[in-house]
Amino acid sequence: MNKPLEGIKVVEFGNLIAGPYCSMLLADMGADVIKVESRGGDLARSFGPYVDGYSYYFAAINRGKKSVVINPRADSSKEWVHKLCVEADVVVHNLRHGAMQRAGLGYEDLVEENPGLVYAEISSFGSSGPDAGRAGIDIIFQGESGMMTVSGEEGAPPAKTATTVADYMAGTNAAMAVSAALVGRASTGKGRKVEVSLRDGVIAIQSSWNAMYFATGEQPGRIGTGSWFTAPTETFETADGHLNLAIVSDGHFKILCETLALDIVDDPRFATNEARVVHRDALADLVKPIFAAETTDAWIERLHEIGLPAGRLMTIREVFDDPQVQHNQMRVELPTEGGPVPVTGSPVHLDGEPAISLVSPPTLGEDTQNVLESLGASSDEIAGLVEAGVITLGQPVEIDT
Repeated sequence: MNKPLEGIKVVEFGNLIAGPYCSMLLADMGADVIKVESRGGDLARSFGPYVDGYSYYFAAINRGKKSVVINPRADSSKEWVHKLCVEADVVVHNLRHGAMQRAGLGYEDLVEENPGLVYAEISSFGSSGPDAGRAGIDIIFQGESGMMTVSGEEGAPPAKTATTVADYMAGTNAAMAVSAALVGRASTGKGRKVEVSLRDGVIAIQSSWNAMYFATGEQPGRIGTGSWFTAPTETFETADGHLNLAIVSDGHFKILCETLALDIVDDPRFATNEARVVHRDALADLVKPIFAAETTDAWIERLHEIGLPAGRLMTIREVFDDPQVQHNQMRVELPTEGGPVPVTGSPVHLDGEPAISLVSPPTLGEDTQNVLESLGASSDEIAGLVEAGVITLGQPVEIDT
């Protein structure tokens, strides 16, 4: 399958998730991604879980890339890093504020030589402004976006989402903006500077809760698995577990009442969605004992038959055992020297096929020599860089596929 970003060269200066996830998404779409690392490598390489010494954490966000270990600030190597960047279509980084500028690799340092460059800067709080220099990580953004004040049960301690939502949102936002900038470049010949803030991404995905504040001036309360916008929408206990139910229209509410044998459709407290939200606790009290009388499987089968949105609470194992998840290829295996490594698949399909790179994550510095040679470095020059301690030549890996 021809992919839309084939022929696009991306240089990544990434650490942990946001930047690497952005460039991985671009690799999934066909881009040639070169990951520039320090001698110690991306910090994600040191995170578990490990299997036979191999970091599954690193593999999860670094498929489809090459790895180059080179010091971008050393006198003997910085010219090669500069050349790598000015010959690229895209540069992506999520380094600390000012780090790229100090290395002479800021947008202004590169764009004069390459006006078509798309330069993506992923920052904690923004590339400018009073907090531009602050360090941040996901739990900080969840706390300072309002998310932790609307998550969880009323009266319970603060709660965060389990995944690092800020990082994955920032990576996705950056990949989307980079792709759009590349489309624009096709007609103008000029690139763009893309700026993405992790905190802003978390604020943006809470637009519905923000709307409540904008409309009322009041802080939305915490409501657990419930909803301030529709009812009944929450997690209900069954005879052997739980199910999730979401009723978002009057038509669906009528069907639910018929199914549960509840004669309350014309009750003024429940006649409209707005009224049901106001009286959601009273409504839940009527529904709960009915759901508790039968098993989850029995309810799921019945609710699906009548077209109502209902689902189970699945463990991670159950998710990847699910036939639809398997059909969508949301678990794939990457070939590595030590054998296949399972990673999460792509949620995007193009022409019926998953948009995903099945190239294994690189070992540290395995492509340093090849990339430098492609930039015109001679064998003697590369040997000099090795002797100076500013590059590391990893060993290319032979993989049976």
